[in-house]
Amino acid sequence: MVQKLEHFQAKWTPVRVKKMRPNKNLERFRDSIKFGNALVGGSALGLIVALMTSVTVFALEGKIAAIAPLNTPWDDSWTEFRTHITDNAPGIHFDYFIRGELGNEDEMLSALRRNRVQIMGSSLQGLATLVPELTIAMAPYLFETSEEVDFVYDNYLMEPAARLLAEKGVTLLRWNEVGWTDFYANQPVRLPADAEGLKIRGAPNISAQIFLQGIGANSVPIGSADLVPALQRGLVKGGASNLIFHYYTTRQYATHVTLTHHAYDTGGQVANKKWWDSATPEEQEAIRAAFGPADKDRRAVRALVDDIVQSLRDEGVMVIELTPEERSVWVATTQPLVHDIIDQVGGDAQLFYQAILEGKEAFRAIKASQLGEP
Repeated sequence: MVQKLEHFQAKWTPVRVKKMRPNKNLERFRDSIKFGNALVGGSALGLIVALMTSVTVFALEGKIAAIAPLNTPWDDSWTEFRTHITDNAPGIHFDYFIRGELGNEDEMLSALRRNRVQIMGSSLQGLATLVPELTIAMAPYLFETSEEVDFVYDNYLMEPAARLLAEKGVTLLRWNEVGWTDFYANQPVRLPADAEGLKIRGAPNISAQIFLQGIGANSVPIGSADLVPALQRGLVKGGASNLIFHYYTTRQYATHVTLTHHAYDTGGQVANKKWWDSATPEEQEAIRAAFGPADKDRRAVRALVDDIVQSLRDEGVMVIELTPEERSVWVATTQPLVHDIIDQVGGDAQLFYQAILEGKEAFRAIKASQLGEP
């Protein structure tokens, strides 16, 4: 299993697509023609015309930023996107900075809002720094299954999330899979009481911090860039994150992983709204089509997580799967914290939460109907 995952290891190598730019020599040719100093003769003039018409002029251009480790499902998705644009939308051109070359998510979001980047792939935690209401979707034990997550996000959260992001100058194009949030530490954590007093890193968003406080942990809100040094120095003894991030960045600092599945992070592909609105409907459709179906990415990411769980076990990490009784303790301890999160977020948090509840109820009704229940 370790060998199977070796090709997924992150290699932060810049990937740029060469952009065709106007030839300076051609500009001098244009000037010489304009001022009567052009080369004479039909063959020379024909050569000039041929050179000038070889320069590609794109109707829509932009930069794309993301953090996609090489040979991961996210990398594969961007490769397919680039190929689709090249093959099906010759009037559109992007420069790709998908290895984190433009900084962390906060820095990329700042560049996106200033229109220095036109499209970006972000986690929901990153987007929640811009729209705090989005953190409600990461409240503890809000969702039961991945199937429920997909249904609610696709059918009930796209519209309110898009509206809130638009108010910040960002257009939500589609959801982007990240996965369940779990718990890692240097000691077994089966129940919330086992984390009491532990210095645990949580993402710097309201849901993550209230969750850790709710289980009695000593919550330390630090960004991803400072996480590894904090673990190395013993400033924190563990953390909560999705397993893919943990596997590639922090697994050597934790002897135990608990599959709490207490929150779900579904990120998004987003665009600068002003730039997006300047595109024609045909260009917008071409870009949306280039992303392909979200279900394909979801399956790929979830399959990778399954491989990672087995690989962690093979490496000697104690992977703890909660029993139904243990999970019920986590739920009883932390699920009610959603109301504290709503109070702290404010704004449209209650409306966003209500949309989630409506989606969950619709999902339950569909499942009951499929089972023939009244």
